[in-house]
Amino acid sequence: MKRRFLLTFFGVALYASCLMAQQKAVTGKVVSSNGEVLSNVTVLVKGTDRMVQTNADGTFSIQAAPGETLVFRMIGSDERNQVVGAGNVYNITLQSSDEAIDEVVVTAMGIKQQARSLGYSAQNVSSKELTESNQPNLVNTLQGKVAGVQVTNSGGSPGTSASIYIRGGSSLSGNNQPLFVVDGIPIDNSTPISQGGLTAGVAPASNRAIDINPEDIASISVLKGPAASALYGLRAASGAVIITTKRGNSGKGSISYGNTFSWDKANKLPELQGVFKQGRNGIFENESYLSWGPEFASNEVIYDNLGGFFKTGFAQNHDLSASGGSERSTFYVSGNLMEQGGIAKNNDFSRRSFRLNADHKIFDNLKIGANMTYMNTGRTYFPQGSENGVMGAIYWPRNVQMTDFLNEDGTQKTLSENGENAIDNPYWTINKKPITNRVNRVIAMGDVNYNPYEWLTLTYRLGTDYYGENFQSITAPTSQTGLTGYMTESKANNQLTTSTFLANAKQSVSDFNFDFTVGHNIETIFRETNTATARNFIDPDFASINNALAEDRTVSTSISRRRIVGVFGDFTADWKNIIYLNLKGRNDWTSTLRAGQNSFFYPAVSTSIILTDLMKELSGNSSTGFLSYAKLRAAWAQVGKDAPAHKLATTLGTYINDFTINPRGFISNMNDTYGNPNLVPEFTNSLEFGADLKMFNNRIGLDVTWYKTNSDNQILSTRTPPSSGSFLAVLNGGEIENVGWEGILNVQAVKKHDFSWSFDVNFSKNKATVLNLPGFLDRVELSDAWVKGDAAQGAAFLNSTLFGINGKTWKTNDAGQYLLDNNGMPQVVSTLSNIGDRNPDWIGGITNNFQYKNLGLSFMWDVRQGGDVFNATAYTLVLSGLSPLTLDRGTAVIPGIIESTGATNTTAIPLNQDYYTSRFANNGYNFVEDGSWIRLRYVSLSYKAPASFTERLKLSNLQFTLTGRNLLLFTDYSGVDPEVSGSGAGVAGAGSFGFDNLGVPATRGFDLGLKFSF
Repeated sequence: MKRRFLLTFFGVALYASCLMAQQKAVTGKVVSSNGEVLSNVTVLVKGTDRMVQTNADGTFSIQAAPGETLVFRMIGSDERNQVVGAGNVYNITLQSSDEAIDEVVVTAMGIKQQARSLGYSAQNVSSKELTESNQPNLVNTLQGKVAGVQVTNSGGSPGTSASIYIRGGSSLSGNNQPLFVVDGIPIDNSTPISQGGLTAGVAPASNRAIDINPEDIASISVLKGPAASALYGLRAASGAVIITTKRGNSGKGSISYGNTFSWDKANKLPELQGVFKQGRNGIFENESYLSWGPEFASNEVIYDNLGGFFKTGFAQNHDLSASGGSERSTFYVSGNLMEQGGIAKNNDFSRRSFRLNADHKIFDNLKIGANMTYMNTGRTYFPQGSENGVMGAIYWPRNVQMTDFLNEDGTQKTLSENGENAIDNPYWTINKKPITNRVNRVIAMGDVNYNPYEWLTLTYRLGTDYYGENFQSITAPTSQTGLTGYMTESKANNQLTTSTFLANAKQSVSDFNFDFTVGHNIETIFRETNTATARNFIDPDFASINNALAEDRTVSTSISRRRIVGVFGDFTADWKNIIYLNLKGRNDWTSTLRAGQNSFFYPAVSTSIILTDLMKELSGNSSTGFLSYAKLRAAWAQVGKDAPAHKLATTLGTYINDFTINPRGFISNMNDTYGNPNLVPEFTNSLEFGADLKMFNNRIGLDVTWYKTNSDNQILSTRTPPSSGSFLAVLNGGEIENVGWEGILNVQAVKKHDFSWSFDVNFSKNKATVLNLPGFLDRVELSDAWVKGDAAQGAAFLNSTLFGINGKTWKTNDAGQYLLDNNGMPQVVSTLSNIGDRNPDWIGGITNNFQYKNLGLSFMWDVRQGGDVFNATAYTLVLSGLSPLTLDRGTAVIPGIIESTGATNTTAIPLNQDYYTSRFANNGYNFVEDGSWIRLRYVSLSYKAPASFTERLKLSNLQFTLTGRNLLLFTDYSGVDPEVSGSGAGVAGAGSFGFDNLGVPATRGFDLGLKFSF
């Protein structure tokens, strides 16, 4: 036994020594695709523990034997394998993930597919593209980056929401925002909408994607049509935004830190007249808040109240991350701290986040992973919109200094002696009417991947997105509410939990390849909101719900539950990786529709043909001339959308108060929406054709897509007679058609050793038309997108645009001549009509990237042609008398026809306060303007320190950046900025973009940034 052991021992030792003798020193250099040396690249011998990292000059040396495989890995780059042969020197070029990701697309359910196999349009955005614009809101980072995607910011207030539409809108009253998915788990990107919409004195809320730190994202895939997003089911009827976060790599660990300091100012302010001062009807009144008084005397002071209200905002952002691991385990951990101060006092946003990702390979065929992100965001802001905040600054007479807003006893100083103002002083608003919002959020997921056979992969993924939201709004006593104080507090709990199982099988038979995935998905959504209000504070200096009498307090609770269960399948077959056919199908069961109507199936089919490879195969010639790559694709799909929760029946709203008439304290009232038990799903049918071309050795790429979608069985809310007891009724009816073109051009104009220039162009054109509505309707109005005084309202019009503006116009005859009354006054039509289309004719983005040695320059032009904007700010200025449009206060003869006689008008009318406020302002069409623009969205200049310098500092990377945002804006729009969304992203249906309503002005700014790693 002992002899056998010794023989075995010496045999193993001899084998090991022979193996060691075969090993040799393998050296080389690793560079990027543009020739830049890459340090800290992990180089390991596959299947062993031998591992090194490249030096600052990109060189490496490692012991390896012929036949062994070297693996080169680096965060942000594609992995590269190199088999060791007879040679001793191997120079390696790594493609960045930005380049590699063009070949692989993350599609529905986290499935990775080759871009060549897709029969539909999907577009990727890299981490670099997302972060170079320095936008804190993830949605805003996509502005101008993706064809067919329209992103609209809600204004210049920190933390405000941004809306996103992919290929127009498919729903009249429902949610047209796409589904957001992080690492395979759907998340919440909802935006609350305040009751009253544009007329409410509450600023647009945040969309919840703002909680995510853009620096944690590796890439985003935008799935544009139903054919792309069908596997996600009804929640992705408007497309999907697939987010892949950064993960760790095996090898020596690395630590990175980056910071950015930013300064912002108002890009532009409304123009105010400085000729006429406080008063009414040409007479000075020192208690009036209007500016219809006499002219300023030459020695009187004209205050710049509006300009003085805004300041320079300052923001700072800090990111720290670490990653590393071994062959079997990897990790990535990051932290973010952001503080953004606005351009007005008490107007700020903050975000703190911590993220941990870990993967572990238990066996070669069994891998587990976990991903957890904690986010804490907070926002302090002030009321905006009608009669609040910015409106006060716009209204305030310029002969009165607005900063003098407090009496000695701390109450509000008003213009009138009796203490009444029609509006609050803006400084009172920002100091005494604060709104705060705090969100604690956790997104967590775990997954298991098991490969029992080489051809079979089983995946289970469980994830949850939970956040608690605390909201508080305070209105101090002596505010213009008629109350001695008012307060609202609400606490909301939101949870979205998803369970997904996938089984994927791959087989090849001769020249045919088959890929088949089946899966099961369960999604539950729970929302609970508890709200308490108090009015008429007992102690005027103490804001508390309990600081009010019993009859002045209320408590209410709202609970919503929804469950979706789905099964799906995805089958792809190809011949020689040249001709592809894909079939998809999903069946959903939803809890928001009644039994018998709650199960619905939707299919999808797509195909792609790689023409260049087919030409090579048929001709036997490996050359296709200047054409490097050509693909034709086509897709058809159908996808459903269910009803909102609790719309099958007329529900009762309950709240608790201390009214003595009800000793139990419970009050019930009928909900304002009349339920409908016969609702059926909406369905969208989509057809698209496209071509992807690459020419001149891939130096030029062109992607063109045409699509058409029809969405019928619309689930919409319409007004009901008062006798019904409800305000709205839910029903099926109506069809929307979207037809459009998309184009993507990528050009590598110059590519030399030390200089490169590339540019990308995105173009899209979409027309959204309402083809039919229920028989008694000719339009669907948006209750959350209307301007006070019925000046204008968002509406979808039959046989016209989905994104219309409902308003009044001058009364004219068939020849377009004004019809005047007997006094020569123009008349306003009493009924509302379509006075504008907010949908742009087309949108585009042009991004340029220059690289000279270690110096980089990137900038993007954002273009929009057409699309009307209702300038409610100009409307308000006319009412106040501060609009330059009101400077002509003489007389005029309005050209037109006297309606009663048909005679040409010769009577002059006075252009006085009554004319401007009751005639001119009553005509909403006067305030509809073209919203076209060309803007320089950002310019980013970067410098990467050379390796000779960073090596002395023991750093692997050191980079400085200077970024300018919104530096140039070319537009004929007379307002602050035509990129507006008056009520924020929370408005359903056609949204509130295109309504400019007294928000915090858009900003321009500069950022200084530093990044280093070691």
